[in-house]
Amino acid sequence: MRLRVETSAPATVEQAFASRVEQSVREQACRESGALSYDVLIEPASDGGARVQVQRVMAPQVPDYMRKFVGESIAIGQVEQWSPPGPTGVRTAVVTVTVKGQPASMSGSITLSPTPDGSTELVTGEVKVAIPLLGRKIEPEIVKVIEAALRIEQRVAQDWVRQNR
Repeated sequence: MRLRVETSAPATVEQAFASRVEQSVREQACRESGALSYDVLIEPASDGGARVQVQRVMAPQVPDYMRKFVGESIAIGQVEQWSPPGPTGVRTAVVTVTVKGQPASMSGSITLSPTPDGSTELVTGEVKVAIPLLGRKIEPEIVKVIEAALRIEQRVAQDWVRQNR
């Protein structure tokens, strides 16, 4: 199932990128998303890009019929591999989300683009749940959870940019 989340911010691409690779921002987003535990690892690259790894354990926010499949907690791994800025100021990342012990994942991209008023962040991806017959029913629920987490991350990042201009 396709995922697409787009937001705009009154921040430059570089300010938005700085927030995405800021330890405190990613940790605050984990806390605000209700993570039971989390670990954030950010590795700057010599070319100006970065690798961001976020591991979270979450209480499942799924309908009751899905709870027997996912259990009492879900371990989610998110990896973003950020590129250096392109010639037009655009930054991109390849993003993967995996659910430990579950046949669910997402692969996609993040694009930070300049606009006259700041920047936009576009997250696109493909969510897959490899369970015959039930996968198609579960995918929309997984998309909702990922969208909610992305909106929290974006809001926390925008707050950080406002405070650190």
